[in-house]
Amino acid sequence: MNGTSATAMTAAAQIRRPSPPPPSAARPALAEEGAPPYPYVAAVSLRGNRWSVPNEFADVEADDPLFLPKQIALMRGVAPSDLDTFFKPMLRTSMPDPSSLADMDEATARIAQAVRRGETVGVLGDYDVDGATSTAIMLRWLGAAGHTNAVYYIPDRIREGYGPNPGAVDAIAEAGATLLLVLDSGTLAHGPIAHARARGMDVVVVDHHEPSRTLPLPDAVLVNPKRPDDVSGQTDLCTAGLAFLLAVSLNRLLRAEGYFEQLGILAPDPMDLVGLAALGTVADVVPLTGLNRAIVVQGLPKLDRNPGIRALVEETGERVFTPRTAGFVFGPCINAAGRIDDTRLGTLLLASDDPDETRDTAKRLRELNARRQAMQKEMVEAAVARAASAEFAADPVIVIEDAAWHPGIVGLVAARVREATDKPAVVVGEFGKGSCRSVDGFDVGTAIIRAREQGILIAGGGHRMAAGLTIEAGRLDELRRFVCAEAFDFERPPTEVDVVAEAGTASVEAIAPLEALAPYGAGNQQPSVAVVGGVARRVRILKERHVKLLLEGPAGSTEAILFNAVGTRLGDALAASEGLPVDVLGRVAVDEFNAQPRVQIKIDDAMIARAS
Repeated sequence: MNGTSATAMTAAAQIRRPSPPPPSAARPALAEEGAPPYPYVAAVSLRGNRWSVPNEFADVEADDPLFLPKQIALMRGVAPSDLDTFFKPMLRTSMPDPSSLADMDEATARIAQAVRRGETVGVLGDYDVDGATSTAIMLRWLGAAGHTNAVYYIPDRIREGYGPNPGAVDAIAEAGATLLLVLDSGTLAHGPIAHARARGMDVVVVDHHEPSRTLPLPDAVLVNPKRPDDVSGQTDLCTAGLAFLLAVSLNRLLRAEGYFEQLGILAPDPMDLVGLAALGTVADVVPLTGLNRAIVVQGLPKLDRNPGIRALVEETGERVFTPRTAGFVFGPCINAAGRIDDTRLGTLLLASDDPDETRDTAKRLRELNARRQAMQKEMVEAAVARAASAEFAADPVIVIEDAAWHPGIVGLVAARVREATDKPAVVVGEFGKGSCRSVDGFDVGTAIIRAREQGILIAGGGHRMAAGLTIEAGRLDELRRFVCAEAFDFERPPTEVDVVAEAGTASVEAIAPLEALAPYGAGNQQPSVAVVGGVARRVRILKERHVKLLLEGPAGSTEAILFNAVGTRLGDALAASEGLPVDVLGRVAVDEFNAQPRVQIKIDDAMIARAS
């Protein structure tokens, strides 16, 4: 640590890493009269959070043009030796040896054997974007390697549920497959995999979901970096990233054997596949650090190598490939079919080279996504209204159901209920299918697993922030009591503040270096900026939903906006904040409306002091 001060950073950039105030200067949200007006730490915000301000700074030269982003990266845990790779991520420097993953060599050898022998390979994928992209990666690699005997199967979300099942295995076996390649599921599918072995198929599983204590799978080769015996350190990869590594490993083996030379063809080009790996990585919300960061940085610009993506570009009009378009435009379209229609469509789009087929599939996916959006809007309005009722005011977790809600959309609804209430949400729809979304500090996956173990649920599982479940009719109240008891005393971790700026000082020029931290996503969020020392002016409601205001300080004013705010505690408080001292925490953006760029803060949280 070199002790670089926040003051020096302010002078250099008019924006700074935070410096902690003395505890006595803390200003709580909706403070009592006479409370000190500044600053903002050691208090609880309107969303029930404490803002954490580090009291040490990383060792970066003050004249470094990337001074501020390097400070943030180091404080977020990037090792000093990894800074160059972080800011200039390259596959050639980030790629591990694929053989470092447990069972990767065995998986490679068995698939290569199937290719050499011309065996029928059955690929069993999943209905989400990670499943579709990983399935398409393997189908495309097989085709480019001259292998034409491949079939694929995507389970129906509603009828079959997640992962391998005997019916899917039978369908693949009856197509003549002697090798079953399971992607994005299968780690816990002991029964269906044993069934596949009984049907005469060898099984290779490539997955990234949490394993159980009964690993390894006795009847399959399992590539999963979360295996307890895997020492590769690649636990953040999604299945699309693992499929990309598998393709690289297959190239290496078959090239060494002279296979491609014997056929008179070139080895498949990994750069034709990395765009799909990038799309799956963004859509599956895995951390954008390490290899994932390199996959996204180098892969997204190559998405247009895929004919299906080119067709989707024509349908959506989105021609710039960024994490936003991957996660919020292409991803939802590909997911739409898996949610409410034919689960095969996403894979079909990404695996096909037929121009008519990709065009028709892209059009259908865009239409399905529009239908999904309309269904979601209606469901969200009903769910949020119910969650806001007095019945749930004291509950630490919102647990609601409606038999009319489409089970393919309940996860999206749970996310919106969580946003509206700042509480974990469990939303159950038709057929007793439910989805859960949590907040920091409450492990909803563990709670759902415990509920299943208690016999409350037919099925259930997940991870810290999201889970899925199936429940019998009439048992929701029991589940509600159970998860509320599980969450009774959970504590939210503090919200990390990356940068502090006085109201009016965050200029377009000052925030420009922060873009070096992009691409943003899970594990590498856009920097959180606290704008402090301002008074709310020109507070207004936009389109009956959003709250916009100016934060006026001695140095000028900063524009801030909270989207989908009306009816939430935070939004209603900001709507009534005219003339009050307000500190906000959010993400900075450059608003270029009317061709005059200016900084705008997209609000995540706020603290407001009452007038004395």
